[in-house]
Amino acid sequence: MERSVVAGVDGSEASLGAAEWAAAEARRRGLRLCLLMAFPAPSPEESAFVWSQREIDKIALQALDQAEERVSATAPDLGVDRLVVREAPTHALLQKAREESTALVVVGPRGRGGFPGLKLGSVAYRVAAHSPTPVVVMGGEPQARERTEVVVGQGGSVHGERPLAEAFEAAAASSQQLRVVRVWEWPLAAVSPLVPRTATPEETNAAEGRDLEEALAPWRRRYPSVHVHTEVVEGRAAEVLEGATRNSRLAVVGASGLHGLTRFALGSTAHGLLHHAHCPVMVVHPG
Repeated sequence: MERSVVAGVDGSEASLGAAEWAAAEARRRGLRLCLLMAFPAPSPEESAFVWSQREIDKIALQALDQAEERVSATAPDLGVDRLVVREAPTHALLQKAREESTALVVVGPRGRGGFPGLKLGSVAYRVAAHSPTPVVVMGGEPQARERTEVVVGQGGSVHGERPLAEAFEAAAASSQQLRVVRVWEWPLAAVSPLVPRTATPEETNAAEGRDLEEALAPWRRRYPSVHVHTEVVEGRAAEVLEGATRNSRLAVVGASGLHGLTRFALGSTAHGLLHHAHCPVMVVHPG
């Protein structure tokens, strides 16, 4: 079974940009590209007041034609599949993300709907929060495509393994340049005069650095061609990683993995990057 990068399209400029990015990534990784257009069919009660199914299908095919035309300029020899799903976009993309053949899902920050000026739409937000497959949400600055480095936040927990794996894979498929950032935050108790400090910031920084190098050792062996630059920084993870995205083509961040409410499923760091990063963001849930 051939694996694919799936791009959600709806005819908007944002989704066409997502299709272009997905095509370039699929070509780098030697995968196929699947262009998915989802549009819920009208109920019998709605059919008298909205477009007919024939009109909806026509719009869907036009959106796919537009996306495929844009993709052909980016990767003319890429294998491309087209899929029209008569379901709500969020549901359709999450269903596709659960298939073993799906390696990556790419979506624009927002589509045709939503509020003007809203940076991140509900479809992108919910797919990133609940997809078992890594999701790239487009956004950031136009010049991000010209950059080469992949950046990943490594927090030191067991949930950090899968984001590291995806970051090394993305770097290996492109520029071989990977920046790994370990962020630690000085606990409030440590700055209180009533609580004795067990270690200085310098000692904590050094310990975090040793732990990071230990965590990276197997990945360095697996990807010897990837040039890895490490940083250990005291601060808030979302703020530090946002700054790191200014020089990156892609940021990789782990989600909390919690189920239920969308915000909690993402976690504060992923949530912050989706809204403020200067490049596309890949959200990865624990395996």
